[in-house]
Amino acid sequence: MYRNALTVCVLALVALYMSGCASQSSSVATSLPRPETSLQIPEGEAELYVFNDSGRTLIPSNQVVTDNGKQIASLPRQTYVRIFIAPGSHVLRPEPFLWKQEVKLNVQPGDTHYIVIGYKPERSWASSLAGPPLLMKQLTDEESRPLLREMKPQ
Repeated sequence: MYRNALTVCVLALVALYMSGCASQSSSVATSLPRPETSLQIPEGEAELYVFNDSGRTLIPSNQVVTDNGKQIASLPRQTYVRIFIAPGSHVLRPEPFLWKQEVKLNVQPGDTHYIVIGYKPERSWASSLAGPPLLMKQLTDEESRPLLREMKPQ
């Protein structure tokens, strides 16, 4: 008698589990796909990729980047953002501007620029030998490809 009751209970649990799986798969099938962002650069503008390649720290914080004093990105570690900027002169700096790192760009319509910013904690204890712990520099198209594959877009 206990064996029959156990069998019925197991069969009921299996049926319940299977109905849950079926309802989950149908909800996934009916969810809408995320809209894709346009790959085209708007006419008269340029594109800028900003990567945060910071190392691990005890207290993670975003890297903030300004363009001519106006904030354009606030990125968690190992992420990047693609933004469009107007032609002309641009001075990109981290916020706060502690180690005087900056990148100057002369932007033309249709250009693509890549900037990496990253706090390297291993450099902070040896700053006189290794340089400042914050890195900010312009990358080439070739140097940016691995970062585009490895990092998450914002």
